[in-house]
Amino acid sequence: MNRISFQDTHVYPGCMAILFFAIAPNHTTVSALAEFSDGAVADAEVEPVNSEELVVRIDCYTTASGTHIPKKTWRIRYDNTQDIWKAVAKM
Repeated sequence: MNRISFQDTHVYPGCMAILFFAIAPNHTTVSALAEFSDGAVADAEVEPVNSEELVVRIDCYTTASGTHIPKKTWRIRYDNTQDIWKAVAKM
């Protein structure tokens, strides 16, 4: 299963992420598992916009502390100065 690991309990502009799969070169949407820093997980879809930008649709989930996070869509961009992906905007 493809995985994307966010470095916090939820996504927000500036939140960093690591992709554990290669981006499809033909802009194909792929299923992935979104993992969060508290161990929460959610189903997700990752759609490449180009080689340095993705749209990530994350299904609703509950954080370890019990906060319900609704389904959201985010645009994330690769930051080559830090070799990491960062959320840039909620869509």
